[in-house]
Amino acid sequence: MVRSLTESCLSCLACNLHSINRVGHYLATRHKELLLEWLVYHDRLTPEYLPHITYHLFSSGLRTVHFYKCQQVTDAVLTQLGDCGCRLRSVTIHGCSEVTDTGMLALLQHQDELEVLELRKLPHLVTDWAHAVMSPVLQHLDLRGCTNVDAPAVCEVVLSNPTISTMILAHCHRLGENINTVVQRIAESLNTTLLLVSCLHLQKLDLSYCYQVTSQTAPHILFHLPERLQFLSLCGVQLPYPQTLEGLTKLRRLEELVLCGISNLTVEVMDMMSMEVLQVIASTCTNLERFHVAGLTEVKDDLLLTLARNCSKLMNVTFKTCNQLTDASVCELSRCCPLREVVLSGVRRLTDRSILSLANSCQHLDCVYVSGCTQVTSAALRYLQDCCVKRVHIEHKTPNMDPNQLMAKNLDTGEYLRVDQMAVS
Repeated sequence: MVRSLTESCLSCLACNLHSINRVGHYLATRHKELLLEWLVYHDRLTPEYLPHITYHLFSSGLRTVHFYKCQQVTDAVLTQLGDCGCRLRSVTIHGCSEVTDTGMLALLQHQDELEVLELRKLPHLVTDWAHAVMSPVLQHLDLRGCTNVDAPAVCEVVLSNPTISTMILAHCHRLGENINTVVQRIAESLNTTLLLVSCLHLQKLDLSYCYQVTSQTAPHILFHLPERLQFLSLCGVQLPYPQTLEGLTKLRRLEELVLCGISNLTVEVMDMMSMEVLQVIASTCTNLERFHVAGLTEVKDDLLLTLARNCSKLMNVTFKTCNQLTDASVCELSRCCPLREVVLSGVRRLTDRSILSLANSCQHLDCVYVSGCTQVTSAALRYLQDCCVKRVHIEHKTPNMDPNQLMAKNLDTGEYLRVDQMAVS
């Protein structure tokens, strides 16, 4: 996996809008959207650079806007975006804490072609923003984490947009006082979707904490699961063993299986998951997208090399505290797989070589966890952030540094080096 020519060109353009004459005139709408997204991910909406962005990229042709965790996105930026005359179909503003009702009003007041509206983790969103949401084709509304959005705002949006079919209100704490009114209004307006046993094309099923699924009914449910299922979560459901595992054997397309909190899966059962079994999984499950083996100290480089050879769709991996792993296998995995989430916390043998390989091969990373990796430096992690297309979340805490990792000045060269890496005669 290497950086594509398109991504390299976009990042080059994004950093040189000020020096290319009338560059916006030659850019397609989709490229303007991608450039704007890249600039937000990398915090380039500075007071000095913002005029070049608005001049070249804000245009009436924009259809999609995606702003993610950028404190430079303010009401003023949203007002300028709304004034450019764009007819947006999808708006996602996530974690931009400087945005208030004023900015959302300015952006949304003329958007009558809006189909998807995601306003997530915006603490200053309250009521007034809802006055502007009026689209005859709005289908999806996501307000997750908007802790100050109140019930009147939600009710107004539902009444003004009867075509909404999906609404997410998780962690909207102010709705608690008037939740009955909200639910009643929503129930009158939203479309209803029924999940039937005969849905042969079903791909995802989450039965977490469905306590009415008992050891008597579970075998019947497992027997009727559609063979196209790719994701199945049975968290907290007390299923019988071995019938549970037997019922899952026919799900050949399964990519993710969650069995947390199932007390019937005892230590003796889990001991059957030997390294030999993991090797078989890595060799035969070519559609595997997630692979989590945190805490398994027996995991070695050969398992990761097998994954790299066979699982070309692997995106999410966890090898926390798998202390026998080295840079060689991590580099090969990053070279062959389109990794998005990587957890390597506590793997003390890893060095900057692994981080540089991720930076050069996996530009679409979402998050990297390397806490406890004492040989990984901050410079390598900064390079990783610069190379990634999106804003990558990095967690690197090293409270228990190796006592040998002391810095000292080499009097011959003037450089500061780690003592354990200096040649002492």
